[in-house]
Amino acid sequence: MKKIISAVLLLGMLAGMLGVGAAAQEYVIDQTFTLGDVNGDGYVDAVDAFDVVRYLADVDGASLDRNAADMDADGDVTAFDSLQFRLCLAEVKQWSDYEITEGYGQALYNLTIAGNPINTYCIVVPADTNPDTSNAYYSAQVLQRYIWVATGFEPDIVFGEKTTENAIAFHQEDLHESELGLEEYIYNVTNGQMNIYGTRRGCMYATYDILEEYLGFLFYSGDATLIYKNRMVDIPEGLYVQREPLMHFRMVRGGTFGIPNALQYYFPRRNNGHQLSAYEGEKYGTLTGTHGFHAHSFQGYYQMYTGPEDAPTLLERYENGTKVDELHWQPCFTSDEVYEQLFTGLVLYSKYLFEERPKKDQVFRPETSLLSFSICDSTDYFCKCENCSMLYETDGYAGGSVYMANRAAADIQEYYPGMRIYFIEYDHTIPQTIFPDKNLVVMFCGSGCNNHILGTGGCGDNVTLKGENNNYDEKALKAWGEICAQTGAELWYWYYPCTYSYWLVGSPNIVNIYEDYKWLVNECGVTGLYFESDDIYNNFEALKEYLASRVIADPDMTEDEFYDIMREYLRIYYGDGYNELFQYIMMQNEAGDRAGCFRNGSLDRPRQMFDYKYIDDNYEEMRALLVTARDKANTDAQRTKIDTLLACCDFLGLTCVHHRYYKNNTDNEELRQLYMERYDAMYNYIKENDIPVFPSEQYGLPAAISYEEDPMFQIYGAERSGVSRYPAS
Repeated sequence: MKKIISAVLLLGMLAGMLGVGAAAQEYVIDQTFTLGDVNGDGYVDAVDAFDVVRYLADVDGASLDRNAADMDADGDVTAFDSLQFRLCLAEVKQWSDYEITEGYGQALYNLTIAGNPINTYCIVVPADTNPDTSNAYYSAQVLQRYIWVATGFEPDIVFGEKTTENAIAFHQEDLHESELGLEEYIYNVTNGQMNIYGTRRGCMYATYDILEEYLGFLFYSGDATLIYKNRMVDIPEGLYVQREPLMHFRMVRGGTFGIPNALQYYFPRRNNGHQLSAYEGEKYGTLTGTHGFHAHSFQGYYQMYTGPEDAPTLLERYENGTKVDELHWQPCFTSDEVYEQLFTGLVLYSKYLFEERPKKDQVFRPETSLLSFSICDSTDYFCKCENCSMLYETDGYAGGSVYMANRAAADIQEYYPGMRIYFIEYDHTIPQTIFPDKNLVVMFCGSGCNNHILGTGGCGDNVTLKGENNNYDEKALKAWGEICAQTGAELWYWYYPCTYSYWLVGSPNIVNIYEDYKWLVNECGVTGLYFESDDIYNNFEALKEYLASRVIADPDMTEDEFYDIMREYLRIYYGDGYNELFQYIMMQNEAGDRAGCFRNGSLDRPRQMFDYKYIDDNYEEMRALLVTARDKANTDAQRTKIDTLLACCDFLGLTCVHHRYYKNNTDNEELRQLYMERYDAMYNYIKENDIPVFPSEQYGLPAAISYEEDPMFQIYGAERSGVSRYPAS
């Protein structure tokens, strides 16, 4: 079993090297071996030395951990290693003589490229490179820094020509002149020299590829990075890797853009969306997606249009314009006057973004820069005038969005040639006569059910409390994909698998992420994916975000790879009880599958997301899995995370067994006492650790402990009419 120890390397220098906003990073060294402990029993002693001798003598059945025995880190175990081993045991030499132990370089003792030691390399960027605007230079800095963290050696960055025997050379390719596609990259090793080529962010993505594939880094969190410990690694002669991201737009939104240290998480995870708006300049390869408004833009453009024309700046014009309530307003789709108002606001706002805004690194890129021309966050206030109503008859509310967006996509070319228009689509009606222009990106938002896997027909006749399911949405997604393929528009998807609001109960649909994304990409032609998460990580929201980022970056991964990634993350995040946690998640998923259709958030409550009978029957087993996982945790931080999972497990579990353990229990006082003990522990843990339960004061912990009502009722209130509070018998 791999052991994880936390090496807190608070790198003040790292922030300076990796740009403004990069905070100190914790490096967690995954101790896959201990030098000298060749039999893995946790001790370094004469038994290990004897095992090395037996191995060298090729004694039948002799085995050892080669990393732990390879004293000189040359990739082989020889008599020289055996001698050094005995010298260390005799204390003639120290184990530390054979490991890099001071400060950095704790994870990779011997890094070579084509067999050449890493200390014979410098990093070369083109002679005319501007460090302030070059993604190749930024990528060189990233590679330099992480080589130092892993090995203790920091190669120089030089301009034009190498200054050492060997070189790692970066080549920033111009997208319009290169044979490489958008964000595509190549890295190879020829005659001992490594070359890295990339367009836009390509050099950066190649760098993270190398760091993960060869140096053992795993960027799994915003505030911590794992390094798999290796004795020696060689990046081989003749290596050739070429990759182009399949998804044009890749965004995982952690809460309200909440994952810290974006440069150590979102970029390594190959995200390119606007959650990285603080790093959208050329140095970072620029971003993909919308500038300014990222969704509901009509109210903003109306506000800009109505602002005073004599305002000294466009920002002041915007700030003094007429504000509308986006939850209770939508424009008329067919009014020329309304369109001109909104389009004028769009042009003025764009001018503010690209010409006036104090932030100087806004970069317009025709291939990837978008402006939103989108409806407000409401589906109940669409215009019902005669012309709009006629339009809806053939093309639905969606047709209204397409109609206006098409006009803007054509008109914006006068101001920003090549710019595309983006619009969000809540109404999933399949248009019959009005189709998206080639300069449009359609952001198809969500589906009717968050429980059943898209494309499977799993909803059947089930519906959510609002009478929805995925049946029509599955047809609509495929139809929109076919339409976009014919017109040249792009189809992106806004995915909502998060828990939303009821934070003590995690939405049980983690396993959907893989199947949903595969279907969206392969069957619907989706070329951009947006994963929305919630603000709070009481349950497995961070795991969802990580899995989503991995699938978005690699939609071709296999199902086995997806589950391997899940287990790896659970081990890193929670400790050696990861198999128990995996089983717990699968049981949560089963409880969700049996519940039928539901929508996350305030639309359906936790009672609709789980089958209470299943939880009632399996509560003790599920809880025991978490207790075992806690016992196997390696650090206090991991135990604390599992304690929070336990509190959430007890919240739902005690709700489901309340009738049996306490309310209707007149014979088993021991069971009643167990219920009360667990309730007390759950209540006190939530209170003492200030665990958030809801985004507003509408719901919260009761003022005092009481056992007469189940926890769900006490914290989240009465259920809706027709919904049972207790499991079916």
